[in-house]
Parts: sequence; C-alpha cells; structure tokens
Amino acid sequence: MDRLRAIEYFIKVAELGSFTSAAKAIGVPASSISRRIQDLEAELGTTLLNRTTRSVNLTELGAVYLEQVRPALKALDYAGELINDRPSAPSGFLRITAMPGYGGLHLMPAIHKLRAQYPDLIIDVELSDQVYNLANHEVDIAVRGTSDLPDRAIARKLASSDMMLVASPAYLKSYGAPKTLADLKSHRTLLYRGPQRIIHWQAKTADGWVELQTHPAFICNIGRALVDEARAGTGLGLFFDWGIQEELARGELVPITLVDADFAITRDPDAGIYLLYNQPKYRLNKIKTTVDFLVRELTR
Repeated sequence: MDRLRAIEYFIKVAELGSFTSAAKAIGVPASSISRRIQDLEAELGTTLLNRTTRSVNLTELGAVYLEQVRPALKALDYAGELINDRPSAPSGFLRITAMPGYGGLHLMPAIHKLRAQYPDLIIDVELSDQVYNLANHEVDIAVRGTSDLPDRAIARKLASSDMMLVASPAYLKSYGAPKTLADLKSHRTLLYRGPQRIIHWQAKTADGWVELQTHPAFICNIGRALVDEARAGTGLGLFFDWGIQEELARGELVPITLVDADFAITRDPDAGIYLLYNQPKYRLNKIKTTVDFLVRELTR
C-alpha cells in the first residue's frame, strides 16, 4: 500500500466531508479513494471515518490521527519544495493570515503591490483573529498584534501599539473635551470586543496603571465599525494611531490629550504589530521575497 497517498486521500476526505468531493479535488475515482482509506484503516487496525449514505465524519481516533498526520504531510511537502527551490522569480502558493484591522488597511495594499511585481505568486490571505500554528505549517506568514511572541518563530516588528484618544468635532461640540481621567465619567466611549472579552482601556498615571471602567455607548469586534461610530459622534474612541491617519488628516477625528494619563490597551511595552514566520521557511525564495517585500513596504 502507498501509505502516503492513502494519508493524503484521508486528509482530503476529512477536510471536505465527502468521498465524491475529495475525488473531484484530487482527480481520481471515488472508489480508489475509498479503497485506499480502507487499506489504511486495516493497517492501523481502527476505523478512521464513520460512513453513512449522507455523510462522512471522523471517528474519535480518526480526529486524533488527522491532527498528527496533517502537519507531518505538510512538512514533507515543504521539505520537497525546499530541495527543488531554484533561484528565480518567486512563484507558487503561499498562505498569509493577518488581523482584520491592520490587514485590510495596510497589508492588502502591500500585497497588491507585491503581486504586481511578482505575478506568479499565488497568495491565499485570511483576515481573521484566529491564531494559526506556524510550526504545523498551517500558514507561511502571520501578521499579528501581540507581545507574546512565539518561541520558534522569527518576529519582525511592523508598527507600534501606540494608541490615540479621539472624538469627532460634533461630539466635542456637544460634550466638550475631557481634560482628566475624572472627566471621563461624564463621557460615552466605544469599546472593542476581543475573542474572549471586552477590551477595557488601560491608563498609565503617575501612580501606575489603572484599568478604566467607562460608560460604553457602542461595543463591537470590528475595528472599522468603531472608527465609523467615532466619526458619527457616538463617543470617544481609543484607536491605534496607524488605523486613523486618514480620518485625522481629513479632520473627521480630533486627538484628545489628558493631563494626568496616557492610554493603551495593554501594559506590555513590547506590544506591537509583528510579521511572523518560521526561520527554515525563509530559505524558500517565495517566502524570503515576500517577507522582505512586506517588511520593507509596511515599515515605511
């Protein structure tokens, strides 16, 4: 039995949930895929897939097996790609994941320039707060806002985590501008909902850090929606300075400075926007070219 091919078929069926769909994706008869997986199950002495007339689902052991073999197969693909890589114009498939706010505002325009220069690159971009495992070859490059850097990844800093307190001219006309932390009690705020919780503002004062309990008028997990609400005069917003430069330039948002505090959403001085990748992958021409291009473009 060709075990590697059987494992490849198994992974594709598990991902698509159908022998027919897997057969179309791979380009072989569904009967061949079924037979290969049956041989794999016989060799392992266990059932990997529950088959019914309507669906195909992983068994409990099948899910465990998939978790182990999928990164291993990707590692084998990468090893072959590395051996066959030749100095030439970068080409081929690579996957990038990025946080939605920074990704949409800055990364996507940079990728547009990258593809214009290297049209043979096939780039799969996912803008998501989901964190993928670089070590398991789930993605090639990740762009994340973090201070907790992975031990086995190279981190290139693209932007700081400097925050700016802002409001629209209309809001300031109606409510005035706060001057101190105490003034915030009479103001409405806009808060970001992270994957696990609402992100409350942090204030650094002469006596240390304080987490603020403000009076939110709007809470959302989409950063641009919060910016739009700030422009509309809904409340005070605390945003990354890289995310509101156009609104500041057009006068749609006005910066606010308090005399007794600076603001942040994290107390870690190393927090920022980082481009992450595994060092071995940097040997691939397509990865090296993409990393160098994006770092150069995004740190201007």
